[in-house]
Amino acid sequence: MPPKNLSKIIHELIKHGYNAELDVVQFINNTPNPLSTIQFLIENAPDGVLTFNMSHISSLYQNPLPDPSILIENDMTGNSTGSGTYNDFVEIFQDRLSKLSSILSNRVTPYPLNSLKTASGDVRTIGMISDIKKTTSNHILIELEDTTGVFSILVNNNSDIFSLTDELLLDEVIGVKGKLSPDSDLLFAESIYFPDVPTNFRPKLATRSVQAALLSDIHVGSKHFRSDLWSDFAKWLSTPEAEPLEYLLIAGDLVEGVGVYPGQDTDLEIINIYEQYEAFNECLKEIPGHISIIMIPGNHDAVRLAEPQPGFDPEIRKILSSSKINFTSNPSTVTVEGVPILLYHGVSLDEIIAETPSPQVSYEQPHNAMIQLLKKRHLAPQFGSRTRISPERKDYLTIDKIPSVFHSGHVHKFGYGKYHNVLVINSGCWQSQTDFQKRANITPDVGYAPILDLDTLNLTIRKFS
Repeated sequence: MPPKNLSKIIHELIKHGYNAELDVVQFINNTPNPLSTIQFLIENAPDGVLTFNMSHISSLYQNPLPDPSILIENDMTGNSTGSGTYNDFVEIFQDRLSKLSSILSNRVTPYPLNSLKTASGDVRTIGMISDIKKTTSNHILIELEDTTGVFSILVNNNSDIFSLTDELLLDEVIGVKGKLSPDSDLLFAESIYFPDVPTNFRPKLATRSVQAALLSDIHVGSKHFRSDLWSDFAKWLSTPEAEPLEYLLIAGDLVEGVGVYPGQDTDLEIINIYEQYEAFNECLKEIPGHISIIMIPGNHDAVRLAEPQPGFDPEIRKILSSSKINFTSNPSTVTVEGVPILLYHGVSLDEIIAETPSPQVSYEQPHNAMIQLLKKRHLAPQFGSRTRISPERKDYLTIDKIPSVFHSGHVHKFGYGKYHNVLVINSGCWQSQTDFQKRANITPDVGYAPILDLDTLNLTIRKFS
């Protein structure tokens, strides 16, 4: 946990061989993630400096004072623990099972799997799906696993819940209610429970009239980046109509990146990754200075591909120094004016769309794929397939806290809706169709700027074209 008082901050600095004047300690304490701030200061400390003062802070931050109306949670920047060992993988799965079992236990009082053979009557259990098979009779056989053992669950193809099996993925955590077979070797499922968002969930709202713009997938450095539409958006931000707008949230892929997909070099306007960020910084200079910016990385950005992705390293942060920027990891929950907003770039949406047979879960309706993640309370449920996942001791991809807003990008398609009172929105992109997208038959939704009223969660959709 980040330090919450001044003495803990001082202790953390001393642990690394540094000290700081009181105003610096207070500054660190007021930042969204004090541990990340300490790491940043240490990594960029001038030679020979062992005690930080405010002149050092001013030299590293153009806007040193944090915005008190922004709180960043679940930021894993600087806190990566994964080394790729077997135990790392065990720990991340155990943490996932523990968190999601705790959520499900509010609705299902479970038997441990190793005790089912001696149970009777209606049986309820919770576990992680380790296998899904179709039997010769077209029933679905699920292997469920917990820390005590493995048990087989059968979903009859004539049952009312059979359609739910289309939504199941390996490695997700579910609850099951049913009856045991006569030999107690099989549980016949009568109900399947997802961790899900409660139907009576009530989102938190801001206490004043204030707005935020939700953007993603800018892709500066691409020949297809629509700089004209971006300039139109930036000019609109200076109009009287945009006066209530005080925040800009960007859900990753700030730049086009280098070597992300085959043949990408032919799509590049700028071939140097650092020059791409310098060009993006010029775009940020068009944004009015009073607007606070919050950004996470995406799979095209200069961070590791495995999720969770840490926030940008100090070298990139120094380039992006023209505005009031709050950097955090992908994913993160950012509370703005009291409104929790889950920011996730959205790489796993490709997997959800590919694995879910329902035509409603598609690239044309990306918010429905996001709703599947809310049901499962996990941003990348299936391990080892399309989405690269780093084995951390803590599973940062579990949706522990229900957000008021879930904002994502990645698929370059625009869509939004509400699910159990959570506003779900995928905000499109600022890059016109590439040759790669033509081959994949993807027509991007370009130049959308959803404007969110934080006090009501109402959306106004601005389209620049």
